Amino acid sequence: MKRKWKVSMVMILVLSMMMLSASATDAGASPQTMRIGVTVEVDSLSPFISYSQIGFEVFQLIYDSLVMLDENLETVPGLARDWEISDDELEWTFQLRDDVQWHDGVPFTSADVKFTYELLLENELGMYSGYLGGITEILAPDATTVVIRTEQPKANMLMNACPILPAHIWSEVTPDEYDTWPNSSPVGTGPFKFQEFRPGEYLKLVASDNTFHGRPGIDELIFVLYANTDTMAQSVVLGEIDAATNFSPSQLDTLDNNATIDAIAAVVMGFTQLSFNSWDDPSSTAHPLLQEFPVRHAIEYSIDKQRILDMVYSGQGSVGTTLVPPEGFYHYEPSESELRVYDVLRANQVLEEAGYMDLNGDGIREASDGTPLDFLLTLRADNADEVQAGQMIAGMVAEAGIKFNIETVDDGALIDKIYAGDFDMFIWGWGADLDPTTILNVMTTTQIGSMSDSNYSNKTYDRLFLEQQTIMDPDERREMVWEMQRILYEEAPYIILFYDNSLQAVNTSRWTGWTRIPEEGGYFFNLTNYNYLHVQPVAGVVDAAPDAGGGIGFAGMIIGGLIVAGVASFLMFRRRK
Repeated sequence: MKRKWKVSMVMILVLSMMMLSASATDAGASPQTMRIGVTVEVDSLSPFISYSQIGFEVFQLIYDSLVMLDENLETVPGLARDWEISDDELEWTFQLRDDVQWHDGVPFTSADVKFTYELLLENELGMYSGYLGGITEILAPDATTVVIRTEQPKANMLMNACPILPAHIWSEVTPDEYDTWPNSSPVGTGPFKFQEFRPGEYLKLVASDNTFHGRPGIDELIFVLYANTDTMAQSVVLGEIDAATNFSPSQLDTLDNNATIDAIAAVVMGFTQLSFNSWDDPSSTAHPLLQEFPVRHAIEYSIDKQRILDMVYSGQGSVGTTLVPPEGFYHYEPSESELRVYDVLRANQVLEEAGYMDLNGDGIREASDGTPLDFLLTLRADNADEVQAGQMIAGMVAEAGIKFNIETVDDGALIDKIYAGDFDMFIWGWGADLDPTTILNVMTTTQIGSMSDSNYSNKTYDRLFLEQQTIMDPDERREMVWEMQRILYEEAPYIILFYDNSLQAVNTSRWTGWTRIPEEGGYFFNLTNYNYLHVQPVAGVVDAAPDAGGGIGFAGMIIGGLIVAGVASFLMFRRRK
């Protein structure tokens, strides 16, 4: 009996070793998959429809632009390998790479650049059209040359992140479909190819073998959507995902104390703002009292931004003032006489001087005609930090005799309200570029191609917006951009609440080569695709994380069944919770 038992044990060990060997072989041959947790889904796969931060991130992986930014945020060749500008600074000539193909195998040519730019200029679509302001003509004299002519010098020509689209696909779309066509299977020339998008679950890209960037170390890149930051943070700790983006400040210490995780508070070009409906038109639904600058000023004086930043965001960021973030060359900081800091007494004084009094003793000030300072603040229901901040703001402005009624809606409903102009106020945020044009564009009048979400209009501001793009001397241009920010700060269509940090975490035990861009910046959302191109899998580490659909890989199931079944069951249980 003992001999049979020994033989049985040997057979079990041999089988186990064979299965482990097979699983290791499979793992070695399987793709290196990086999973990144996000809490905001790509709003569209069409660059003409998307306005989201995550959309911008994905597009610079699928598509290429003429030029791009490197790890030092310096302009380097993209689809254009070289360029030159004429002596009068009105003509740019770009020499294109001659060995680029679209992901479907069709050769890329100058006709694609001409098609993309003309389509954007003629239709003023999406977040990229603002990059092309001032261009009057695009020529494609041969397959590898693009000539761009401008009416005046164009200071931001080399800060153009506009993705070049395939003319052979988009030319089949009719103009009346441009702002609705979903582009459900995007084709680009970028380092990653689109593979699958499951709304509400994940977006999957795969490395391209035919790209001038060189093949990435990531074979498969999956952006996994999470309903809340708690679950996402737990998933990165458990190794179910390799990175987490924009998690809550309350989770920073927990993640940072994990030896396999590098958690950072990245300084990024962006802000969170309180937006007022500034639609000064009798037919609009904008609250008439919110058109009054003293009311907006009093609201800002009433808000203790630092307290909200400390309590809600654990101090991760800095108090906001003007539209261009302080990390940028073009940021304007208000002078002491201009600055509106937290001061409830000053808020009450401003309102009293403007004639707003509490006429009926209910604690809410009214205008002389009896209209109360009673407004609706709309907040995004799935952003707990913004909801808490909004609740704190409502309590603060009440001390100045202003009432905020809070409603919470999903992102889509808020976007619908913004487009319809059917709101009083809301809290949201923007990301910005190194060049100020894109963020300045959110305050231009709609008629000149604005991305405005506050319906703000100022003719002087619009004129300066167009003019600043033509000034090639950076210092001279900055003076004009500063003047634009002075106008906005005085008229206050936005109250810039915070320049909040972007909290990001990456798994350093599975992936190496992570670079913060710039030095105090982030691994993601840093205006480049650098980390996606340069991180490499750590040698000898087996990817046994869940696949995109939530299951466990084949090799992981074998090992778990034979050796660590109890641990695997525990991880699955924790993940479902």
